[in-house]
Amino acid sequence: MYAIEFETDIKDGVLRIPEKYRQLKDGHARVVIMVQEDLKPEIEELSLDLSGCEVQAFSNIDALKIQREMRDEW
Repeated sequence: MYAIEFETDIKDGVLRIPEKYRQLKDGHARVVIMVQEDLKPEIEELSLDLSGCEVQAFSNIDALKIQREMRDEW
């Protein structure tokens, strides 16, 4: 693979390859798009706050007791 660089406008999700690269019209390419900072899409940050989750795994037993028993086995 080799790299070429050019600037073009994207219209309706389509970018036009300049005529000097016409050999690329029917081929495979890996495309890297660099956009201006003001056009950067906003990515929603994922929240790792699990305080609203209800965990029922140890709801009827003492989890600390299980941990102590496991440590005693060592």
